[in-house]
Amino acid sequence: MYDIIKKWYWYDWMVFAVRSIWLLSVLIGLWEFHNILSFPFWILFGLPFIVFSIPFLIQQFFRKYFILTEIIISGSYCIFLTFLLHDALWQFIPIAFVIGFYSILRVYIWSGPLTIVVIPFIIGMVTDQSLTDTFLRLISNYGVAFGLGYAFQLLVTNHKQSLIIHKQNSVLEQYVYEVEQLTLQEERNRLSRELHDTVGHTFTTMIMGMETIHSSLADEKVGHKLNVLLNTARDGLQDMRKLVHQLEPSAMNLSLVQYVKQLIDKFMESTDTSVKFRYFGDEYNLSKEVKLTIIRCIQETLTNAVRHGQASEIKVSLYFDSLELRLQVEDNGVLEQAKKIELGFGLRAMKERLQALQGNLSIHTDNMEETVIICTIPRNSEANTETLKVILVDDQPGILDGLKTTLESHNQLQIVGIAESGEDALSLSSLNQPDIVLMDVNMPNMNGIEAMEAIKEKNPMIKIVILSSFENIDQAVEALQKGANGYLLKSIQAKELIDTLRFIHRGDTIIYHEIANQVFEKLKEQNISAGKHDKNDYGLTSREIEIIHYLAKGMRYKTIAARLFLSEGTVRNYASEMYAKLGVNNRDQAVEKCIENGLISH
Repeated sequence: MYDIIKKWYWYDWMVFAVRSIWLLSVLIGLWEFHNILSFPFWILFGLPFIVFSIPFLIQQFFRKYFILTEIIISGSYCIFLTFLLHDALWQFIPIAFVIGFYSILRVYIWSGPLTIVVIPFIIGMVTDQSLTDTFLRLISNYGVAFGLGYAFQLLVTNHKQSLIIHKQNSVLEQYVYEVEQLTLQEERNRLSRELHDTVGHTFTTMIMGMETIHSSLADEKVGHKLNVLLNTARDGLQDMRKLVHQLEPSAMNLSLVQYVKQLIDKFMESTDTSVKFRYFGDEYNLSKEVKLTIIRCIQETLTNAVRHGQASEIKVSLYFDSLELRLQVEDNGVLEQAKKIELGFGLRAMKERLQALQGNLSIHTDNMEETVIICTIPRNSEANTETLKVILVDDQPGILDGLKTTLESHNQLQIVGIAESGEDALSLSSLNQPDIVLMDVNMPNMNGIEAMEAIKEKNPMIKIVILSSFENIDQAVEALQKGANGYLLKSIQAKELIDTLRFIHRGDTIIYHEIANQVFEKLKEQNISAGKHDKNDYGLTSREIEIIHYLAKGMRYKTIAARLFLSEGTVRNYASEMYAKLGVNNRDQAVEKCIENGLISH
């Protein structure tokens, strides 16, 4: 009962006061005339409390039956009271006011006639009033009381609507402000990332290329000029890194818990809504994308709870589980309103953001006064794999530095060793057991392909990716024949390099797309695929048959890549190698040949 009463507004207390005053006036009247009434004392004074209490309880727990209960019980008692004491015929006026106040919507159509006509007419008959007196005195006075109650209800409704509009404006102002701030942070984050991945990598590639050229120069003057260019490029790279650091949103340096607390404090200050925040587990490192997604979700759910569900209390919980990050927002909003917002633009945008991180959004409505929204993001969503241990191998320190800078920017890659020769790479691989070795092909004493063979002999599970400064088809073919899991040019873009390492760790073989077709032609000429047959005459692997199956359905490379969780470049590489094995030049010929040989169905 206390939980219900504490939600009352000032007009609820005023109406309660009117009914209480009615009860008090009845008790005073009964006390004054109890000597002339032939009723037991406890019945005489107990009955008013029962008449007061039953409609009150019905109002709290079965509100839609309150008006009818009030008319029947309170009206009947007032008729009984006037039968005992004719001077009590005005006792129904406060009740008529209360009934008028609660006759919302179209209830007045039936409550009005009962209150204004039926009950006064019965009271008039009981007190032997003339028909004229009944109409002029009772019906008119009861009608005025009912009308005042109804008018007061309209006044209160307008007041409530103005408060709601004011609150909605506050919520929208706070929402727009937060959207602006988060959008600015996302854009600055995107810009800093783009600068790092494009301009930064361009500088790194230039430095790596000039380092390679510098080692083969004999002319001191040309070498001096090249040194000047190298120093200029290094300075430019350093300046670019400082700019990237300045562009990164400072708010993202806060932990997720700290940021959420700030957001909730601002929300409560702007909307006067009670929000309780809790978090469970130890907070771990999260990328800016994950932080911004969770913050967007919290902002959207808080705004929806107040705007659409009229929630007054909200609980926000963050769970830092070992497998996933989970956000749970509970509110006491109205179920019907929650259903209306389920497919709204805001929640659709939330769902798309979460799905981009392999996450999920779910909405639960357990009863009429509670809505629960749950957002989950897998802990490994950013890379869709575990942290990869990588060893870098190159005889040029400048190139090693550039590769290290490129890869360290990704929190799912861990550099566990750096070597400047094939011999060092062999010993480091035995010591650290990396997932991938990224190795230059041209090194003195033991070149990259020789080092790869030695590493593979000791641990065939280690993936080897060969790096080359220049296109060398014969060298690429040799590397692949001897077990390389990838052959890349040093000019590869940073994001593509990182994605490629993940695909290779997953089991794919990647060849830099600019030389892939030439390598496949060379492999076809040498018939090296003969030893890789997978129960078909053309040596197609299960993944290649899967891709040709999708091609037969008319799917584009981009769609197939999304379906198989591969990059578009990887799918193109598979397709090129498949065409080479089949001896065809395009997808239509490949599909036709596979159908003819029963490799796929129509």
